[in-house]
Amino acid sequence: MNDSNFCKMIHMKRTLCRKYKQAKNCIAESEKAFDRLDEAAPTNLKTEWLANERIAQSSRINDPAAMDVYEINIKKALSKKEIELRLLEQGNACNAAPSWRSVATWISMGLANEEAQIALLIEVRRIRKKTTETQRLDLAQQ
Repeated sequence: MNDSNFCKMIHMKRTLCRKYKQAKNCIAESEKAFDRLDEAAPTNLKTEWLANERIAQSSRINDPAAMDVYEINIKKALSKKEIELRLLEQGNACNAAPSWRSVATWISMGLANEEAQIALLIEVRRIRKKTTETQRLDLAQQ
């Protein structure tokens, strides 16, 4: 145990120096990336963000909830069911013909078929050549 800790301590200098040099070399690249992001952001949003930051920093001691402005707000993608329902509602809202109302269902079924084909292909590759009669029957049914 002591030998292990001693070896860690001896090699720590070399590791820290290497990591410091890597970090120092990446500073310029990070600055370029930040500048690109900064140029892409609209000016009015930047001023709003700075004002929000000042407010959050000044009131963080009394109100920790003020720091919520730093939370990342990423919207989750819609699920297939939600997309299908939305398409159906849009079709109904447009008073579309019954054949057009089923387009969303048709697309959803097509995607489900593709998923089933991929799952079947994975299963076939997993089983390979040595299969039992039961496995061959299952594959044929799929």
